[in-house]
Amino acid sequence: MTTFDNIFLNTLKLNGMEEYTERSEVFHNLFKSLVETNKLYNLTAVTDENGVCALHFCDSLFAEKYIKDGAAMLDIGCGAGFPSLPIAIARPDVTILAVDSTAKKTEFSRKFAAENNLSNFTSLAARAEELAKTDKRESFDLVTARAVARLNVLAELALPFVKVGGYFLAMKGSAGEDEYKEAAKGIAELGGKLEKIEKRDLILPDGKQGRTLILIRKVRETAQKYPRMYAKIVKKPL
Repeated sequence: MTTFDNIFLNTLKLNGMEEYTERSEVFHNLFKSLVETNKLYNLTAVTDENGVCALHFCDSLFAEKYIKDGAAMLDIGCGAGFPSLPIAIARPDVTILAVDSTAKKTEFSRKFAAENNLSNFTSLAARAEELAKTDKRESFDLVTARAVARLNVLAELALPFVKVGGYFLAMKGSAGEDEYKEAAKGIAELGGKLEKIEKRDLILPDGKQGRTLILIRKVRETAQKYPRMYAKIVKKPL
């Protein structure tokens, strides 16, 4: 067993995620690809084994329990593929589209998926506010976003993609509940309704960090005027 395997399995155990241990080899491949590619261009500031296993892998897998069998999922602002790549590894039944405006990052995740037979994963270099005007609008069972923007901005980018009856899962830090209060009016305007706020800790070998998972149910269609252009969203959130 490699050093990575020991660290990965211990991090899973600390966070109560032992069910993912059988995919250790693929997660190891992702760690190696991430670190090697990061030498060529910036994908992440976190490259040590403990940090990647906790802050990228386990943090991403917090979303997994909210995904129904056979769901179509969109990951907005995926960066190098988080949370979407760990979910694709853990849940081969879920069809995932990962979107980011930086082409080098989506190319990394696309290439990794192809090399590791993750046929349920695709990635696309695009801006969410433009993609929402295509046939991708209101076509996903679940939309996720992690470390992208404050919720009052993020909701306008994400909710137009969620089909009625589906969900938007915002993956936030310890102050996520405050962000929800700030965004609540806009979420309602966009057709969303709060389903659940879950607060939990991400356990690291040397401590813990607070996490807030905010689950928003789509109860009606989003008006066609949304999303606005990003500059307008940021300047005047709903």
